[in-house]
Amino acid sequence: MAYTVGDFRRSAITGFQLSAYGIMFHHFFNETHPRGQGAISASELEAILDALGQDNILPPDEWQRRALSGRLAEKDLCLTFDDALKCQLDVALPVLKAMGLTAFWFVYSGVFQGKQEVLEIYRHFRTTAFENIDDFYTEFSDTARTLFPEEYALALVGFDAQSYLAAYPFYTNNDRLFRYLRDEALGVQRYQEAMSRLMQEKKFDALRAQLWMSDDDIRALDRDGHVIGLHSFSHPTRLAELSPEAQKAEYRQNFDHLSATLGRAPTTMSHPCNSYSRDTVSILQNMGIKLGFRSNMEAIAQASMFEFPREDQANLIRALRAKIGSY
Repeated sequence: MAYTVGDFRRSAITGFQLSAYGIMFHHFFNETHPRGQGAISASELEAILDALGQDNILPPDEWQRRALSGRLAEKDLCLTFDDALKCQLDVALPVLKAMGLTAFWFVYSGVFQGKQEVLEIYRHFRTTAFENIDDFYTEFSDTARTLFPEEYALALVGFDAQSYLAAYPFYTNNDRLFRYLRDEALGVQRYQEAMSRLMQEKKFDALRAQLWMSDDDIRALDRDGHVIGLHSFSHPTRLAELSPEAQKAEYRQNFDHLSATLGRAPTTMSHPCNSYSRDTVSILQNMGIKLGFRSNMEAIAQASMFEFPREDQANLIRALRAKIGSY
């Protein structure tokens, strides 16, 4: 396939020619896992990996060694999977095995310890309970306007679709408005109230077993040469806004869970929702974490070892479809 790593780099919204980076994967679909927004199939994953070139994709432990010693070359890529999703195990992992590839897997721990994590449950809800994502956005907006009219009205005044989340070019204007309502206008408590109301109206009930891996799955990945890293405990969407004490608790619980599961301490991580601060980096360093990933390709001057860029699967599959047609 005549499609190079450089083509993918130039497909990023920033236009910068960046050095070594990771590829960030989240959601996949098949006959068991629904085709939600941004999800890709096994064949699309294979096409992305073929286009990147297997010779450019390093095993995670080797990528980490080169990163820590300052020996990463521009062509050096790595694969990363966030959130320990069952669809990754069922759809993506067989493709990696067939191609002889391994990856970083960044795990948040709350769901392994009985905590209901609503981010994925809400995604599953809007994927399976609505005809399409815009139908969900319409009903969510109506619910938010009914429950919180003042906050909703203020959000419409402050929202600018062109500038909000500009680093994520695959978001539609409706995607951006929803995230602005969720994160800027409503906040966690009001957002969850609106979602609870909508889920009750739809009589929705999500099963945990359909969404996440188990501790045994994490151990199996580790045995097969994959690298397991931190991704917080409860996956807050605005972790950087938490107090330093709360941030430390998020990562300490995550660290303790993975250390007990793997029998050794993790040394890598990725920032949930790209939310981090100087406090976050200091907390991670004090835990012995050596390397971390962001979730976009924006150029950062004097980036730290906790700010390696990643290209989102959504950008890559969009570039592929534009180049050679939809799968």
